Formats: sequence, structure tokens, C-alpha cells
Amino acid sequence: MADSQELALHYTRYYERDYFEAFSYTNIILDHFGRIAKMDKTEIPKEARYLKMLEEGTKFLDVGCGLGLGLAYANKLNCDLYATEFDTGALEFVKENFPVKTFQGDIWDAGYPDEYFDFIHISHVIEHVLDPKAYIAEMKRIVKPGGYIAIGTPNMSSNLYRFHRWSKLLRLQVPDIIDGLEHTFIFPKPLLRKLCEEHGLTVSDHYTHNLGEKFGRLMRYKMPLKKKLNRLVQNAFKVNQWIVCQK
Repeated sequence: MADSQELALHYTRYYERDYFEAFSYTNIILDHFGRIAKMDKTEIPKEARYLKMLEEGTKFLDVGCGLGLGLAYANKLNCDLYATEFDTGALEFVKENFPVKTFQGDIWDAGYPDEYFDFIHISHVIEHVLDPKAYIAEMKRIVKPGGYIAIGTPNMSSNLYRFHRWSKLLRLQVPDIIDGLEHTFIFPKPLLRKLCEEHGLTVSDHYTHNLGEKFGRLMRYKMPLKKKLNRLVQNAFKVNQWIVCQK
């Protein structure tokens, strides 16, 4: 299992690596920024169901913001933007695109006050952290009473992940979706809900979804055909989940 220093090193300039370059990931994100900026605000909950409880002009924290897709939606709603992230390159990128107050590092090192945020967004981060329970407890501490926490993460209950796991185990191999560095915890849907409820949060919405990958865009990616086929297969299964909880 990686420690905090190893994680910080691992995620330095994370989005500049070959894997993301094969997707032209930064350009994809910039295209999304432009599209979101032109959207009618009422369309946001239809496109990003996990943000349907986000109200205009409220205080919004994106934990592990990456290149800032969550921030783009919140910015469209004129929210007061905050973000944490290990990757200094990603933080530079979001600051170039949004009026956001950033912190480089882990959420508890930011020292946010109690009951400070109206909405906390954490997308595909909880599976990377060393202590998910501590993360949820910290988010509960800094969100206001009545505020919301939206957690997006892979769905280990997906039939695809179940097949992958059993195929590896039958060959006496460790399922590589959990590698101790990239992914430290992967949650079945019932377990994620139980974890949130154990922290006294009320589940407002909990749903699964696929990658949403467009075939035409997938074919343009600069990656081996095998990887393209893998992503195409993943697109047919609900491999991800969102849970939205209220304090």
C-alpha cells in the first residue's frame, strides 16, 4: 500500500502522461468547458445528475479536482469555487480557466473550517485514497448542515468487474483493478452506501452508469486497438457509480 508521500509523487504531472496524451485528454476537457459555458443552466442536472442538488451561487469544493470538469459546471452556476489536488500541473490548468481558490495536497491538510461548504464534489478520487472513512468524515465535517456530498467512483458491483475479478482469481492472479497505488479501494454499490450511512449521511441519490464513450471519438484516440476495444466493452456496462448524500 502506498503512503501519502508516494501518492503525492505518483500524481505529479499526472495528466501529462502518455495514457492521457493518447486521449488528447486536455483538449477533450477544453471542448467540454466551451460546451458547458454555452449551456442553459437548467440543462446541467440533466447532463450531470449528481449535481441536481447544486444551487446557484453556493460554496462549492471539488476534492481532487483533476482538470476541473466539476468546476466547469459549478462555475456556470456562479458558485464560489474551491479545489484540492495533488497535481500541480492540474491546479495550474484549473486556475487558468476558472476563478478558483486552490490547495495543493490532501483535504485535511487544507484546514477548511467546520460547516464551510454547501456542496462537495469528489469524482474518481475515493478509490485512490489511503483511508476512505477518514475522507468521508472530513467531508462531513466541512460541509454545512443540509449540504451535499457527491461521490463518483467505479462500481465493483458491475457484472464486468465481477467477470474480470473471477477470471483473474481462477488463474491465480491478483485482479489488477486494485494495485495498491492507483486504486487502493474499489467499492461495491451496497458497501459505498453503507459507508456513507455509517457516517450519519442521508443518501439522496445513488445510481450507476457506463463510461459514456462516443464511438467516433474513441476511434480517434492514439492508443492500441486492444485498449480501444477494452474501453468499448466497458461502455456496454455500468462500471461507474454516483452517490449523493446530505448532511
